[in-house]
Amino acid sequence: MPPVPTSRRLVYVVAAGLVAFAFWPALFAGGSLVSADIVATSPPFDSYQPASFSLENGPGDPINIHAHWASLASDIRGGDVTWWNPDLAAGQPTMKAGAPVFQLPYLVTPDWYAPGLVAAIRVLVAIGLAFGFLRAHELHRLSALTGAIAFGFSGFMVGWMNWPHSSVAALAPGLLWAIERLIREPRAWRAVPLGGVVALMVWANFPSVLIYVLLGAAAYTALRMADEWRRDGGVRWILPRGAVAGAAVVVAALLAGPHIVGFGDYMAWADTSHRIGNPDDSSAGIAYLLTSVAPAIWGSDAVGPAWFGEGNWVEFNAHVGASVTLLAALGLVSGIRSGPGRRRSFAVALTVIAGLGVLIAYVGGPVAVRLGDLTGSEGGLMTRAKVLWSLGIALGAALGVECLLDPRPTTVRRDLAWTGAVVAGGVLVLVPSTLDWLDAARAAGVVREVVAVSTVPVLAALASITLVVARVRGRVSAGIVGWALVMVVGAELLSFAMPVPTIVSRDERLAATPAHEEVVNLLGPGERLAGEGRTFFPSTTQLFDIPDARGQLLKSPGYQELLRAIDPTMLEFDGGGTGTNPNVPEGTDPTSPVWDALGVGIWAQFPDGMPAGIVTNPPAVADTADPSVQPLRAVTVVPDGGLRGVLLRIRPEVGGFVEIAVETADGSFIVERWVEPHEAGILPVAVLGERLAPGSPVEVTVSAPADTLRVGVGPDGAPAIGTVAGGDGLTLVRVGDVVLYDRPVEPVRLVDAVTVEAAAPAAAAVVAAGGHVVDREVGLPTVPGAAAPGEVLAVDYDHDRITVRVAADRPSLVVVSQSHYPGWRATVDGTAAEVVVADAAFLGVVVGAGEHEVVLTFRPEHLGVSLWMLAAGIATSAGLVLTGRRRRVLRSSPPAG
Repeated sequence: MPPVPTSRRLVYVVAAGLVAFAFWPALFAGGSLVSADIVATSPPFDSYQPASFSLENGPGDPINIHAHWASLASDIRGGDVTWWNPDLAAGQPTMKAGAPVFQLPYLVTPDWYAPGLVAAIRVLVAIGLAFGFLRAHELHRLSALTGAIAFGFSGFMVGWMNWPHSSVAALAPGLLWAIERLIREPRAWRAVPLGGVVALMVWANFPSVLIYVLLGAAAYTALRMADEWRRDGGVRWILPRGAVAGAAVVVAALLAGPHIVGFGDYMAWADTSHRIGNPDDSSAGIAYLLTSVAPAIWGSDAVGPAWFGEGNWVEFNAHVGASVTLLAALGLVSGIRSGPGRRRSFAVALTVIAGLGVLIAYVGGPVAVRLGDLTGSEGGLMTRAKVLWSLGIALGAALGVECLLDPRPTTVRRDLAWTGAVVAGGVLVLVPSTLDWLDAARAAGVVREVVAVSTVPVLAALASITLVVARVRGRVSAGIVGWALVMVVGAELLSFAMPVPTIVSRDERLAATPAHEEVVNLLGPGERLAGEGRTFFPSTTQLFDIPDARGQLLKSPGYQELLRAIDPTMLEFDGGGTGTNPNVPEGTDPTSPVWDALGVGIWAQFPDGMPAGIVTNPPAVADTADPSVQPLRAVTVVPDGGLRGVLLRIRPEVGGFVEIAVETADGSFIVERWVEPHEAGILPVAVLGERLAPGSPVEVTVSAPADTLRVGVGPDGAPAIGTVAGGDGLTLVRVGDVVLYDRPVEPVRLVDAVTVEAAAPAAAAVVAAGGHVVDREVGLPTVPGAAAPGEVLAVDYDHDRITVRVAADRPSLVVVSQSHYPGWRATVDGTAAEVVVADAAFLGVVVGAGEHEVVLTFRPEHLGVSLWMLAAGIATSAGLVLTGRRRRVLRSSPPAG
């Protein structure tokens, strides 16, 4: 008889209610789950966010990873199912990002609604699987509910709310559940849930988290098997379990085969050098374990002071909750001390899982680094092992509640002293870290603010201790203490979780701005957007079907070298970028031949940067004037090449707003600019004046509401004015929220001379110098002819098929600015032709003299084998399930006669 009869339906309602409450603004109030940090603070997004949209503390969760699901879902609904996605960089396989394990709602709900629904479903799945796993260990429903809530709203699940990290983690309790059932009942059909959940985790597509979860699962399996073996061991015990485990491996391999094969091709093609051979210890450090009970102690991306730790909030935060930590300490100690049996081996396994997470993610050291190297550690990736910490402690909390639901709670007293000793030991270990935190918090001036926002964890800890003491003394019943702990844990974790996802109101949903619409209208077929820094944020452009040459994803070695040929720092941490997410420095030359090779048709600049073009600086000045006393006016003229910008000499006093009005023959406009105190020098203002006649007058007026700055003036008291002229082949098409240039570019080119160079750095150098290059001999000269070799007559982009018609007067190379990737094939006039790597990273096909039709088609390599593997996996799974069902029917049937 369970100590507290609790309705299964009531437990389900409570779990669903907590998830619904956590996400109610996104699920029921018309809001949308979006990211705030990079998207909201980068042009042109930042000019269109309402004042109520907080830009200070975003969730550290840019929408970039899953943004493509919106555009892919739109394509699928429209019948445009393709194997190739051209949106990021120069294209990638559509299934590179795995399968929609949780993203199916994108197919049936609006784009603004789907992210919140997906996040809610993911948390609900994590809670449901954790609940089922704990129930498999014969824990009471209230105990299982507490542990499940603790995991579903743990720091790992919440911090990685919109990333595939949480998709893998949400399935982790299901993996342990399937392992447990197999250990206890090694029936053949149990290979299906075990192999199936592993396959789903593979398809969810985040290898580092998957490896850590599998590491924890291996530890769990070894410890549980050792315990069961000790009691029931023998050949007859091990053989059926080994056979079912082998069948599960086969099922997992077959079901996940298509993704494994495709991902293997992707990793072999991509430049992963930045992830390999990194000997650094990228664990967070013990000090950040303080966040496990006080999530804002190092600052927060949601509440309290901004994060002031050395690392990144979402990487370093270990939050599981003060109440959960205390309950886990009680549960794990009690379980380990319970004597031989499943409860003890279960507690030991959870302790080892949590310990592995702490060792790798926070302690570091040689052992942790070796384990971290399994995932290709790089700048914080080892911290993703905190999934094990979250899993072990959250499920351990269920054991703590179970102790208190015992009909004889006085038996817990013998474990309280040990629990107290463990907690005290943990506190002592963290004393040096606490002192380090105090020094850092004092330096940041946030001690009082951090203490204030840590009130909820303190109250939750006190409430948990009070309930434990009251139960041990027999003051409260099991039912009361069980439901009270569910409420305490739920309240503490929701107080942490709810502010973290950025759920914006109906009026604040992420939407295409006028600048996005202009880019869409200006881009031709095969052309891409690129620009400085995070303008447009390279991956979010996918939401609006804007191809971006930057893109946050792995790229081929040649593509990486093309970017490095422009600036070697844009892929480095020191340059603000990473190996997957380039940061194009401000002031980068937008006329480089590399951008031509990348098919960049639109170039974006920050609105306060120096316009591209021919710069004529303002003349030297001997005096300055204050535009807040009276407006300062000057007249200049349009230079040859047209006017792209006017330049002022300034010396800020305190910084603030300054207003610059520019009046030309085409009209006038006013720019309001914020000037920082350190920005002495040249103040540029972009102007749409390229169509103005050279020599026509331009009047510039400078004013300021206060003593913001001083402006350099000439002897007549008028501001000294410089200009930026056009004439470099670009066309300035937009100023204001973001500066846009239209670039003349041909995404398909016909060339008659190439250099042969297989090495990516050397090939990129040829392209940067304005030449063309291939990776193998194709029979073309190295010196171009005096005249163009012909022309591209027509180009048709049709999903996975690119058709090019050319007229060449000599043998030539057709270069298409799509990534050279395994699976591209070509025909010339219906005859198969070789596809070479052209211009370091793209598709090249040789044609002879005359008019030709070149057809490029993409199909993933090994597609047939992959589909056969998937079919075999489904058939094998169905066979195992049907066989198991038939055997159950036969066993349950009465004997004949």
